[in-house]
Amino acid sequence: MRRVIGTRPVNLVGAAGIVTNGRGEMLLLRRVGASTSGLITGLSELGEALEDTLRREALEEAGLRVGAVELLELLSPTELAQVANGDGFYSDTALFRVTEWSGTPVPDGVEIAEARFFSTHDLPPLTRLGRKAQEGRT
Repeated sequence: MRRVIGTRPVNLVGAAGIVTNGRGEMLLLRRVGASTSGLITGLSELGEALEDTLRREALEEAGLRVGAVELLELLSPTELAQVANGDGFYSDTALFRVTEWSGTPVPDGVEIAEARFFSTHDLPPLTRLGRKAQEGRT
C-alpha cells in the first residue's frame, strides 16, 4: 500500500484490551525501546473482526488466550500519528474489557520487552491508551 500512496496519511483500525487479574491489577505491556507501558493493542488485518484482532495480539504479544470480551468504547484519534519513516496515519481503536482469559503473561521479546500486572497505586508511565484505561478504572 505504501508503494502506491507514499507517506500520505491513511485511516487504520485496531483493538486494545484491558486485562485484570483476580487482585484487580491491570496487565500492561512495554514495547521494546519504549519508556511507557500500555494495553495489549494492535491493528486489524484485512477482514479481521476487532475481537479477533485483540485475541491475536494477546497471544502474539503476551502469550495469553483471550475468551470473552466486552466492548467499552470506540476511540477516535485526536491527531495524526507519524512513525519514524514519515508514514502518517489516524488509528481508530476499539477498547475492550477482557472478561475471560488464560495463561501467564510472557513478553514476546520482539515487540514487547515487559508484560506484567500492576496495582493501580503503582503504575509505570503510561501510553495514551494506558491512561484511558486508568481513567475508566478510577
